[in-house]
Amino acid sequence: MISGIIITKNEEKNIADCIKSLSFCEEIIVVDAESTDQTREIAETLGAKVIVQPFLGYGEQKNIGIAAAQHEWLVFLDADERVAEKLREEILQITQSANEPVLWITVEDIFLGKSLRHLVGHNPRLVKKGAAQWNANPVHEQLVYTATGEIVRYKDGVSGEITSPIIHHSHETVASYLRKMHRYTSLDAEHMQQTGKHRSGRDIKNSWLLPYVLGLRQFIKLLIYRKGILDGFQGIAWSVLSAYYEFEMGRKYRAL
Repeated sequence: MISGIIITKNEEKNIADCIKSLSFCEEIIVVDAESTDQTREIAETLGAKVIVQPFLGYGEQKNIGIAAAQHEWLVFLDADERVAEKLREEILQITQSANEPVLWITVEDIFLGKSLRHLVGHNPRLVKKGAAQWNANPVHEQLVYTATGEIVRYKDGVSGEITSPIIHHSHETVASYLRKMHRYTSLDAEHMQQTGKHRSGRDIKNSWLLPYVLGLRQFIKLLIYRKGILDGFQGIAWSVLSAYYEFEMGRKYRAL
């Protein structure tokens, strides 16, 4: 049996479709960070259990959902994400027989109205209850195995993978991306300053070149190595904006 977990803050435009896409779950838990719109009311109308929790951080909000969940398997979804029918069937099938305690799911972004089929990501979204918890990173939270304390890594030999994607209705405009970016880069920079590590886990050396190195590396990685150029204008725009994200994060880290 499966529990769906969603964390929210003012998601009245997205929450209904998100909950409906999790209709295969025996229960749906919404951990809401004191929304001031109709998010909670919509979720409750659709049968979700709503827990109001002042924001503690993305990982901690998800851990509140874990603690409240009643079932063996947990699937994590953001409010602007959807589980399509093929993925739904794969989740139902794999939870009957999976030996892995954590399963990664491909995330396919729809950006500026187009699906980025090459610039897909992978996230650990299907978790056996008790096997892992989210850490307290202020942003880009990571899943940690309960038994070992090790971070769950893609293709780490312990976790598994589901190939059918979660559909992420990402930013419809560049302005929307930039608003979120400015908030996240500040959190990332503070975390780098506290830990001395990039969000990828790499050690950081404080140099005036750092913002430029981070931005250029991200641009080349996404555009060339991950074939973002094959996603056309939207793929190129995503690569440029992601490079700018890294540059801004490095610049704010240097300022700290």
